[in-house]
Amino acid sequence: MNSTLKALAALACWLTLPAAALNHEVTVNPGPAARYPVACSNLEIDTARLAQLGGLPADYYEGHEVNGATRYISDILAQPDTAFRFRKAIPFKPFLYPTLQFQSPEFVALICHPTSASNTDPDYVLPGDGGRIPHMQRAGAAPKIISNIEQAGINGVYFSPPPPLVPAQLPLIVYSHGLGGSPVGKGYIDVAVQLAAQGYMVAAVFHADNRYSPVRIENIGDLAFALVFFPVIVQMQALRPFALRAMTDNLLANPWYNAAIDGNRIGAFGASLGGEAVAHLVGAKITSSLFKDCSETERDPRIRAAVAYVPYSGQSFLPAFCDDQSGADFVNKPFLAIAGTADVTAPIKLTQQAINRMGSSHYLVSLEGGEHELRPEDASDVITWMVTFMNAYMDVPYDPGAMARFIRMGRVNGGRQDNLVVDVHKPFANVGEEVVAREFHNDILDHYFVAAGQDEIDIIQNGGAGPGWHLTGESFKVMPTASQARGPTAPVCRFYGGLSGGPNSHFFTASAEECALVKSRGGWYYEGIGFYIRPVDGTGVCPDGYLSVNRAYNNGFVRNDSNHRFSTSNSSVRALESQGWTVEGTVMCARP
Repeated sequence: MNSTLKALAALACWLTLPAAALNHEVTVNPGPAARYPVACSNLEIDTARLAQLGGLPADYYEGHEVNGATRYISDILAQPDTAFRFRKAIPFKPFLYPTLQFQSPEFVALICHPTSASNTDPDYVLPGDGGRIPHMQRAGAAPKIISNIEQAGINGVYFSPPPPLVPAQLPLIVYSHGLGGSPVGKGYIDVAVQLAAQGYMVAAVFHADNRYSPVRIENIGDLAFALVFFPVIVQMQALRPFALRAMTDNLLANPWYNAAIDGNRIGAFGASLGGEAVAHLVGAKITSSLFKDCSETERDPRIRAAVAYVPYSGQSFLPAFCDDQSGADFVNKPFLAIAGTADVTAPIKLTQQAINRMGSSHYLVSLEGGEHELRPEDASDVITWMVTFMNAYMDVPYDPGAMARFIRMGRVNGGRQDNLVVDVHKPFANVGEEVVAREFHNDILDHYFVAAGQDEIDIIQNGGAGPGWHLTGESFKVMPTASQARGPTAPVCRFYGGLSGGPNSHFFTASAEECALVKSRGGWYYEGIGFYIRPVDGTGVCPDGYLSVNRAYNNGFVRNDSNHRFSTSNSSVRALESQGWTVEGTVMCARP
């Protein structure tokens, strides 16, 4: 055995590290419990008008034709001046809106928010399916939004002397329901109310897709149907992000609501076709022709994070986000998708293809055996994932405690078995001297490498390190010099194994003992300090709020082909483990 192989064998033995928790490994209980009472905007239905026009209430919520006329909820509102309504002119984009150019369709939205415990406005029971709107706003009255002082008291904060009494500043969730549904449909209003009970203002537009397209949920995956009706299908899809952004514009300008909205904390949630819609809001492009042309719809840069439940991502013959889901490359805000493994309407395979292409932090939770539905027993799982994710990514600057809870979370007790199958965190903006170490993969060598200096990154991208290297999209924060300003840091020793017939590979360690051992064994050339980073503690664990940088080893010393991967992604590390790599545990700690 030559000296290089001996060194590699010794190194492989040393790398049997103590067990440590990776990111997203903890099973959590559903929650948290509702914190606030909830009130919603006025949607009182004029039952006499409904009887005169005919049809069922759902026909008006969903935009169906009734007695030869296309109807909408605005046709049967008893208090139209109190309800939240708006219009916006359709822009001249014939490839997106072939039949609606220069029209100004009307939209109605349901707004739900935390309210005072003293709110005595009665609940309103909708005609038809009996859905209940809690503490519905009275005709002609302003919404009763919780005050800053009452909100602070619920959160255990008390003022002396008390500040002026004003509406609480609430984060906003822009909410998009699924095809053939409405904000007051089965399940949808329950989710809106549960989110409002967590402290969010929730704004949910009645899309009423059938006003503009004949598509139904049962034929959305039908190739023959798509060939005939594709232009109006695109129109229906594009109109959703258009309506959502217009709703947010009007809400922020509305004197009843604008003072209660924290404009720096706006998120989006969508289900099914609504999941596709919120992806467009954060940058995804749409398949706008049968030839898979790619077009931008309506972005909203105010959205800080988005969650999609069973999101529609197209069909195998026609992905929603352009050819090979390439339109998802442009998503630039944190995105969490929750999808069912048995969903044939929104196949999880296509959703995962889109998620993996996103340029922002992106996550995918699978519900084992889940179809295109939201069962009551799964609702707490969905709410728990969504609230934990939103709390982690919506605040500016981010809340370390909220991020710590999300970093640990891997699944939720109860309901279907849920698994985080994709987790890629993109670092927040650098603070102080922080820089980002970016990961490369070589398709020829099947090796991984991290580079922390922009000069080296540029050289590799320009071919200076040889052919086959490309960025994987994964990265983590490091420091270029020793610093205690943001917690203790340790030097990371950098070694190269390509000399004297060794593997064309680099090795990094933040452990002084491991660094000394590798130096003493020979076979690996010490290149100096690669960067500085927070070390693990004595048990191999990172402090709360830090991402575990985990190391995987390809067991290549017997082939003189050793390589290690350093990743904050649990799913990436577990995928390597399934391919025969050894997961060596947490070796460094990175700030999010």
